[in-house]
Amino acid sequence: MRLFRGIAVFLSLFLLLGCALGKKEWPEAVKKEDRFTLRLLEGSRTGTCLKLVLEVEGAAHRLESVLVQYEMVGDGPGEGCIGCPFIPRDAVLIRRGDDGFRLSGDELILSLCPFEEDREYRFRVAGVNTLSSLPSATTEVYVADPSSQ
Repeated sequence: MRLFRGIAVFLSLFLLLGCALGKKEWPEAVKKEDRFTLRLLEGSRTGTCLKLVLEVEGAAHRLESVLVQYEMVGDGPGEGCIGCPFIPRDAVLIRRGDDGFRLSGDELILSLCPFEEDREYRFRVAGVNTLSSLPSATTEVYVADPSSQ
């Protein structure tokens, strides 16, 4: 009887502790469900301001903020050129809830005014995901020409 009771206690403890032990993993993002891409539909520049309309393809609800990266185009030091590799020299962060951020369904409208009036700029938009384990989605590089007003 004593042996049976000892085995029963051992098995009970093993089952109880065995349930608490095991492989535990952090939850991971499901890339198909949590990823998005950005595509510029239209852009316009008026003076120092830029208005962009983008399509957010995929998980638009995961778009936390955008970073509009830009560089001035010219011949001076620290300025880029049209044929050169894009090196963003400055950026504007726009978050959900900010004045320049309007997301409706899969359409994102951004408004910002960081430019000098008569200067040409190159820019791209990087969308930041709410899930930090997923990379940002970026657009191609575009030119904001002051003469296109």
